[in-house]
Amino acid sequence: MDSLFEKKVYICQNKDSEIRFDSTSGGFFSAIANYVIDRQGFVFGAEFDENWNVVHGYGTEKKDLIRFRGSKYVQSDLKDTFQNVKNLLNDDRWVLFTGTPCQVAGLSSFLGKDYEKLVLMDIVCYSISSPIIWKAFLQHLIKYNKLDLTKVTRIKFRDKTQYGYEYTLMTFYDKDQKELYSSGPESNQMLRSFVSNTSTRPSCYNCAFKNIERVSDFTAWDCYNVYKYKKSLDDNQGTSHVMIHSQKGERIIKELAETLTLYEVDLNEAVESEPAMVECAKPSKLRHDFFTSIASGQDVFDIYFKENIKIKIERFLRKILSKTGLYSLVKRMIKG
Repeated sequence: MDSLFEKKVYICQNKDSEIRFDSTSGGFFSAIANYVIDRQGFVFGAEFDENWNVVHGYGTEKKDLIRFRGSKYVQSDLKDTFQNVKNLLNDDRWVLFTGTPCQVAGLSSFLGKDYEKLVLMDIVCYSISSPIIWKAFLQHLIKYNKLDLTKVTRIKFRDKTQYGYEYTLMTFYDKDQKELYSSGPESNQMLRSFVSNTSTRPSCYNCAFKNIERVSDFTAWDCYNVYKYKKSLDDNQGTSHVMIHSQKGERIIKELAETLTLYEVDLNEAVESEPAMVECAKPSKLRHDFFTSIASGQDVFDIYFKENIKIKIERFLRKILSKTGLYSLVKRMIKG
């Protein structure tokens, strides 16, 4: 955090349409990551390991970025990441570290000082799910959806392929990019446990990092209301909000002007559009029973988040509205 720097917020889109479409929002992470890699740097972020656990890893080539791209609503295992970052910085290497606000703050505290070649990026974090829940969901899919994890080569928590940015799906792909499993937010039981704060870590109910004062250079989050800022950018392919916290961040984003479409917006309006920037997740009354049940080996998803007629109707309507191009309009009318 640069106390002398006046924060700014931009909405942005990566000018590489393939990167933007493959990203959760507007592809801002990939632009910053490419910047660091072009300087022979290292990019640290959340990825899946060979057993589909979410861990923090690193990459040094642009082809590596597909591993880190995209949201993963699971607490990542940092392992020895902090020490690796410190060693690289002491060797005068460029490093980009991306993570949740608490992870970025943790790294900053561990390092004890700023480094000119360190770039920190956090996200607006709604909350984070326990890895136990993710493992249980995978077992649920194996048992009830006949998912063969050995055939899975990629998992996208927010896949734009079918309906675009406004209505994303969780999708599992095989090596031929064939869908092995796909479901939307109203029917995906893992996502329902997440958005209801049932699978949330207790610390997220009283998060110390829910404010606009960050130690990072950049904070990124969704920009679903891009139409309010610039209608020409409203193409249902994804847009990011990006808050700049430091002179370093402002310098870097200016150097990326050829890579990103940028449009400065009012800071207060941008923050108001995403309450999760400053508001903690609200405790779920189901959480204790949910975790007690999972500890006893029960399939919690069919107990607490079983599909019903309301969900089936909602899924049907969302798909129809998305296919006809009316989903965004109806969603905005309801919010309005």
